[in-house]
Amino acid sequence: MAMCPECAESVADSDLFCENCGTDLRTRRGGTAQAEAVTDPCRRCGEPAPTAVTTTEAEAEYCPSCGLRRQDGTDRVETDLGAIGGVSDRGLVHTRNEDAMALGLRLPAGAAAVLCDGVSSVRSPELASRAATETALGVLLSDPGLRPEDGRAQPASRSAAVVGARLVRAAVAQAATAVAALGAPGDHDAPSCTLVCALLDYPDGAGADPVITVGWVGDSRAYWLAAPGAAEPAQRLTTDHSWATAMIDSGKLDEATALADRRAHAITRWLGQGGEPEPEVLSWRPEGPGVLLLCSDGLWNYLPGAEQLAAALPPPERGTSPVEVARLLTQIALDAGGRDNITVIVIPVPTPAEVRT
Repeated sequence: MAMCPECAESVADSDLFCENCGTDLRTRRGGTAQAEAVTDPCRRCGEPAPTAVTTTEAEAEYCPSCGLRRQDGTDRVETDLGAIGGVSDRGLVHTRNEDAMALGLRLPAGAAAVLCDGVSSVRSPELASRAATETALGVLLSDPGLRPEDGRAQPASRSAAVVGARLVRAAVAQAATAVAALGAPGDHDAPSCTLVCALLDYPDGAGADPVITVGWVGDSRAYWLAAPGAAEPAQRLTTDHSWATAMIDSGKLDEATALADRRAHAITRWLGQGGEPEPEVLSWRPEGPGVLLLCSDGLWNYLPGAEQLAAALPPPERGTSPVEVARLLTQIALDAGGRDNITVIVIPVPTPAEVRT
């Protein structure tokens, strides 16, 4: 007999909720929030890990002997839900992983993922990333209960796109509220972050192709990756909310000049104080198989093109799992220098059978 993932109470395969703690058994989730706290001594001086009884808030974050920022269990996070997987890595330069991810499955059919990249110029940006990912995923995995407002019959894919767009906008709005609560009004040093998320819905049933809805704020990206000549070619799905993009779109600078400017990667939308958390949203139904990839700039700074990323994937016939693909792409970024935090989420389409049965 199976067990509840929250309280370990025995549950039947047909149970929708745990009778002991109320956990929704129709969903599975993982990510940065599930990372285990590190209890190792300080990496620099050997100071023992703090205990909950004696630790102040400052000692929990920094070693009281040498001042080194303590590990919090997020330097390397791997999430393997079988059908989808992700890796978030601190990289080789930063002292803390300011990225966060949250992945989830909604049985019998459906998947969602959220990735956030903390804005390094403010304090504790990792808090924004973690709050936003968990909040947004909770909305995306909820029972939407939404239908087109006019009540008229519509194709299933169109209805799913409408519902998906509403859920994504609601997820981003609630994530923005959660991030805003981390700082006082007018506190421009409060935690903030970017966000990209994806929702896969199966309006025609578990065996059909999904409708994919993607939403984003900032410069974390989503890509569709497929083999050369595929019915749905490899392409970047998102457009960065950045200074360089704004200059190129306005015609003020050509692409080469804009990208060479020191302000190129400055973001123009974000979640947090002073940000514009309005997402861009797109929905579509792929015409063939491929991989939906979400990533932070720790990866795309090295492999910015969809064709480059697609070429880095192992051949489908190898049967490489999503989390293994995420590991491979993360290692490419580390081998290239790992100058930033790296987060990669891999969602094969169609998703493997365990999501659809």
